[in-house]
Amino acid sequence: MIVTHPASDSGGVALTSALRPLLELEAIQEDVFRGRSRENESTRTFGGLFAAQALVAAGRTVTDDRAAHSLHIVFLRPGAVGATTEYTVEKLRDGRGFSSRRVVAAQAGGDILHASVSFHVGEDGYEHTLRPPTVPDPDELPPAASWFTTAGAEVDDWYNTYLGSHPVDLRFVGEPPPLSARRGRPSTGLQVWIRSRDPLGDDPLTHASAVTYASDLFLLASALLPHGQAFGTGSVVGASLDHSMWFHRPFRADDWLLFDKGSPWAGSGRGLTNGSVFDRSGQLVASVIQEGLLRRVPAAAPQQQPVV
Repeated sequence: MIVTHPASDSGGVALTSALRPLLELEAIQEDVFRGRSRENESTRTFGGLFAAQALVAAGRTVTDDRAAHSLHIVFLRPGAVGATTEYTVEKLRDGRGFSSRRVVAAQAGGDILHASVSFHVGEDGYEHTLRPPTVPDPDELPPAASWFTTAGAEVDDWYNTYLGSHPVDLRFVGEPPPLSARRGRPSTGLQVWIRSRDPLGDDPLTHASAVTYASDLFLLASALLPHGQAFGTGSVVGASLDHSMWFHRPFRADDWLLFDKGSPWAGSGRGLTNGSVFDRSGQLVASVIQEGLLRRVPAAAPQQQPVV
């Protein structure tokens, strides 16, 4: 999710365009942390960053034997560009196998999200998994930028705004959303390989939060694909309302992961989307569900900043 808000004074907040530093929070006091902003976040904030940092904040308050297994976010209001974001963690419970945390992310204007996060020690049990879709290996696909070099200024601006501003590499399986929408080609889903541009080290919490960041890319946009539409065309704006993730097994987010995204329903000005995340061996490593606002823009209305 990209949300818009008038730019504000950064107040000394450190800015970065690499992913790992974005996930290294500053401890302010016990169970209170401060997150960084993206370096090129001049007019827009990204909900995936807030969700990822909320997960990191919660994870900093549990023991190392417990890995993140679920995250549930409710977005309350847009974040302000460059503003300080503080994450306050409430320790709800530490049981024999599970730890539960509540996180409130706040800026000067008030709370921007609430999160419920759960951690699990891991146990033996029944196992089955969803099979991955049959897609080309990421090494067989062109860099995301290559789709846009001859696509025209409008689509080139879309790339610079929504892909170039994120610290991840991408390989689309098929046309990116703005190209298929411009040609009026409805589709049922979107598949894209994503990995961090920078090494993330060996902390599992860092990799879980990196995937949380990446999971918000193009997720709500998949609700427009059956209608041959895309954000950035001036015909629709949107915003994430809530975002949930489940982490199934260890993985590395600095290696390629396949995000298979789609939308089972849209109506009443909202869209429900889901995604499955597979590693290169075909293992399902995470699942995500999000509902968001999808608001049509009348043809005569002034263009608003798009949300992706």
